[in-house]
Amino acid sequence: MTTATEMTTMHESSLTQKQREEVVDAIGKVVAEKFCGPDLMELEWEAVLTTRRPTIVAAPTDEAFERGVGELLQELKSSHVGFYHTGLRRCTGKMVLGATYAEFIEGQNPKWVFQDVHEGGPAAKAGIKSGDVLLAVAGVSFQPPDHPLFAMGSTAAITVQRGERKFPVLVSIPMVKVKRNQLPKIEPNPIVSRQIIDAETGYVKIASYPGMVGIDVARDISEAVAALGPIKRLIFDLRGNPGGGIGVLRVMSLLTPDRRVVGVFLKGSLKNVTQIPEGGFVFDKIPSGKLTSLSLAARFFAKQCFAKLTKKKMPIVVMTEGCGGRDFHSKVVLLVNRHTASANEMLLKFAREHKLAVIVGEATPGRVRGGSKFFLPHGYWLALPVGAFQTSDGDSIEGNPIAPDVESLYRPEEARAGSDTQLEMAIKTVSQL
Repeated sequence: MTTATEMTTMHESSLTQKQREEVVDAIGKVVAEKFCGPDLMELEWEAVLTTRRPTIVAAPTDEAFERGVGELLQELKSSHVGFYHTGLRRCTGKMVLGATYAEFIEGQNPKWVFQDVHEGGPAAKAGIKSGDVLLAVAGVSFQPPDHPLFAMGSTAAITVQRGERKFPVLVSIPMVKVKRNQLPKIEPNPIVSRQIIDAETGYVKIASYPGMVGIDVARDISEAVAALGPIKRLIFDLRGNPGGGIGVLRVMSLLTPDRRVVGVFLKGSLKNVTQIPEGGFVFDKIPSGKLTSLSLAARFFAKQCFAKLTKKKMPIVVMTEGCGGRDFHSKVVLLVNRHTASANEMLLKFAREHKLAVIVGEATPGRVRGGSKFFLPHGYWLALPVGAFQTSDGDSIEGNPIAPDVESLYRPEEARAGSDTQLEMAIKTVSQL
């Protein structure tokens, strides 16, 4: 299973060894108290922490210290794990470039190849294209398994290869405001785009689901579908979409006219459920604006307070919104790849269980958990999975990649030639529905 560990680097000043010890000790405490994932005893977390701790705190540089912490956190073998500083001096590529890259064999060697380059993201604005090979950053060469890191609020000099040509690209990376309980991320603009494939077929691409409640992205998705007119078939392109908040519920709701149970979230471990638990908070409508959002928050807070008073856990039951009938129902393709993760995998599992869409593309990574952020000493933050999700049938998706119904693999050489064979397969598939 791929482990999603995002690590960013701190401010320019150096930490003392004592300060590093305080950070590592805090990580150990938070993980022991809050982590929801593989059993820590089976992972031998305490032994690993004790063994790695001296080397981490004695690292020669802050960067080496942070890399050591990142390697330590990989031992948790879970998605939604992150370690970064509020200075946002160094971030992973998928958090800042508006693009994804993956390992492919080019010639005789493994190389990083840009796979998804979202319109309106920093990489796309700089001229990077799908199929380009990432060779170096600031003159430093990178190849798998080593990843480059980038600073927000900077200009990154990336050397790429396109065919036989190698050339530098300057990528302007803006500074972003870190949102509560979310990892820092630069979103492409637009998040949602659309086009008409033919008289009966529409296409909507969604880059992510920003925002915990997803008011804006849900509105954009609905408007994009409405703007396509009276279509009879629809493709949702979710390639390169890492997930995000509950805005994904709008896509689920557009697949079916009625209200259906999607699944259950619960803080901490969630045992298999064969029926929806009683006493939970039902989330079945994305707010349309700030007033309805405040009403939702008030209801959630009241339910949460009652759960605390009665010393019971409060499951969150997710249901579709009941958006009514559409001509394209049962004639939908969900186009996915290895970067289609998290909330999207909830969507895919829901669509498959209810036979609402055909999945085309590559297998997903199998990363679905509810995460949260925790403050650490000296300006660091730690992101951890704190909750589990199960479908209405009691299935857990975490660690279980979702295979497509129709496989269509990404091939860099075809992308460089200007062909999008995955989209072509999606169009062919939806035309037969």
